[in-house]
Amino acid sequence: MSQLVKGLGFWLSLPVSAVQGLWLRRTALRLPEAAGARRGVSGQGAGLHLLALGDSIIAGVGTVSMEHSLPVQFASALASVRSCAVHWRVEGANGADIADLRQRVSGLSRDCRAELILISIGVNDVTGLSSTRYWRAQLERLAGDIRRRWPRAGIVFAGLPPMGSFPLLPQPLRYTLGQRAATLDAIAAGVISARTGMLHIPTDISPLRQAFCADGFHPSAESCARWAKVLAQKTEAAKLVPVPGKGTA
Repeated sequence: MSQLVKGLGFWLSLPVSAVQGLWLRRTALRLPEAAGARRGVSGQGAGLHLLALGDSIIAGVGTVSMEHSLPVQFASALASVRSCAVHWRVEGANGADIADLRQRVSGLSRDCRAELILISIGVNDVTGLSSTRYWRAQLERLAGDIRRRWPRAGIVFAGLPPMGSFPLLPQPLRYTLGQRAATLDAIAAGVISARTGMLHIPTDISPLRQAFCADGFHPSAESCARWAKVLAQKTEAAKLVPVPGKGTA
């Protein structure tokens, strides 16, 4: 399907999708962020500091406890792959968009260490109908903010999920948000891949193949475990992670 046809379909479906979106905001099941400490250590050996930034995926919505969230399961998978200790810190919030994330980064204390940074952001920019120009500009600024703050850290950007298959969403809202998510993710891949030490990893997780939570919008703890292993393997294959103990403060 050509980009022109996709774009036309998006705009034609937008009026009905907007009404459906407002209805879902009032009626959708809202799950809490994961309970538990937002700092900890996985594994043993030389230390590596992981900072997880972003939205509800980072905050562990739907996974009940932080130990089952994507960031902590990623830390555990990485510790296993590298035979090291991963000191993790979770800085995520349900409903966060890219502007919220930039504000959160700027508010972190100067002693916040990071040799590896995991980012999940964009779904709320999709549902908020952020323009592609705005998204690109904010993403460029976010990448610059992070690189200036942690100049030698490896950065992993988890791609936007396939919202076109989310079970919560009715048609044509599912189509509309699916197209928008794919568009914003393509922009993210271009921005991130063009920068040294940054890796965009497409999110290969779908309710058609993996379990989702009761809200039909967030992956289950089991699905996060699978996703975390893929992220760890691809991060290691890209040689993105510095030697433990030789990162930056």
